[in-house]
Amino acid sequence: MPTLKLTLTATDNKHFTIFAENYGSETSELPFANNQENSHLYTVIDALKKLTNNYSSHPDDDQEWMISEGLLCEKDPNFFHPQMRENIGKKLYQALFKGNIEKALYQKLPNNEDLHIQIEYDFRVSDNSTLSLYPWNLVHDGNEFLAKDRVTFSYRIAHLNSLPSGKRQIDKLKVLVISSQASENSESQLQNQELLINNSLKKAQDEGRACLLSWYKPGKKPTFKRLQDYLTDHSKQSDKLPDIIHFNGHGVFKKKCNNPMCPKRDTNEIFYNRKIEKCKFCESRLKDGTGFLLFENEEGQPDYISAEQFTNLIKNSQPKPQLIVITACQSALAHQHDSVFNGVAQKLLQELPAVVATPFTISEASTTDFIDQFYRVLGNGKSSLLEAVKRASETMKYYEYEWYRFVVFLRYDGDKDGYLFDFQETQLQPVIPQNKELQVSDIETLKDLLRRSGNASMFGREDLCRSIEISTNFYPRNLMLEGDDIYINSLFTYLQDMKKLKSFYKLCEKIEHHFKDTPDETNLQIIKSKLLKFI
Repeated sequence: MPTLKLTLTATDNKHFTIFAENYGSETSELPFANNQENSHLYTVIDALKKLTNNYSSHPDDDQEWMISEGLLCEKDPNFFHPQMRENIGKKLYQALFKGNIEKALYQKLPNNEDLHIQIEYDFRVSDNSTLSLYPWNLVHDGNEFLAKDRVTFSYRIAHLNSLPSGKRQIDKLKVLVISSQASENSESQLQNQELLINNSLKKAQDEGRACLLSWYKPGKKPTFKRLQDYLTDHSKQSDKLPDIIHFNGHGVFKKKCNNPMCPKRDTNEIFYNRKIEKCKFCESRLKDGTGFLLFENEEGQPDYISAEQFTNLIKNSQPKPQLIVITACQSALAHQHDSVFNGVAQKLLQELPAVVATPFTISEASTTDFIDQFYRVLGNGKSSLLEAVKRASETMKYYEYEWYRFVVFLRYDGDKDGYLFDFQETQLQPVIPQNKELQVSDIETLKDLLRRSGNASMFGREDLCRSIEISTNFYPRNLMLEGDDIYINSLFTYLQDMKKLKSFYKLCEKIEHHFKDTPDETNLQIIKSKLLKFI
């Protein structure tokens, strides 16, 4: 896949230059930028976030301008124009592909081969420019969105931090999934994506090329502190540390108060609004905005982890992951232009080769489709990150305009096309499963879930034995009157000694309805998928 690298440099708050090697540079003007204080770009970004065609007016919106630019329907301004995204894309195309830059595009785009366009910004981008906020991957040449045809986009932020060259040599792709249910403003609970990713990587796991890391005990919360402890405890143990970290949860972008005496300074009550410049509690100026990921605390409440906190954790992990995938909304949003690194994805790119994230809102159905195909493609051991994102984006059919929402940040010195991993050939042969016991962690998980389900209580033991097809007299002495822990330990000892793998599977089936729509359901499904290989 050939690469066309376009380096964008802001000259002031309205103008920028585009440079393409061997083609020279062109000067251009940013669209939607009427002036620094009241850029229409924020109106455009807010419109692109929407998952419906219904328009809710914002006090800062210039509705006459929105109608004239083809963002709103002229006859009924309560709805977005049906060609709104195309109209935005055409403006972006006209600004980006000027003169020799457009010539470079069509000379680099052969008839039967895809093209990778990498948009690069200098990390010293002008403080007065919104250049890095533009969704350039939405460019439309008048016939089609380039990204829906044969073009793949990535973003790169040039930075002084150096990265290792070359692909990472691995025998197995190790994925660590963080599935946080924390939310704010009564947001709906998200689907736990661990089971989905496990199923998507099933073929790769069966062939010994992938695995999901277990980094916290069943029944516990996937807190930031537990993630920190896991990465610290396994420092320099490459077999225990992830090649990919996947965060599934909510994300937000916030501004905080600059006044050290403000009673709300250290809380999370100040939310981003493009025209709010003063604290609603003390009237002081708000400090620059930043992105946050919502982890869970021990009580299941949101723990706001800033872009800087999360990046510092990853920075100190040895070895670092090659890729972080974030399906949280606004995880690639850098809505204020004081720093190109105030978004979560952008901040991570200072330390990592690649990040996949989104500045927008995404429906859960489309996220599910994306994740399923993304890991299937990446798990085959032969496809690049860009190929995986492009294929996965094509499956996002829940709303026809969600395909542009996931973006790739790529700062990889070893391979411009995003081949992050080099799988050892010896591991590409199918692994024949051996008839062996479950892992210790699986046994402890089942014990804990059986205890919490209540099926091991004195009055449920006879029904339990019948359900998992063993005799109530499975043990030399009568256990029916023993305490729950003694009974459960004796039961599991018997099942392991007699290799009753089918009974383990039926035990999962017996108790799974108690944990429906909880993270524990995912743990049970993973154990069941392991057992299916042996029964």
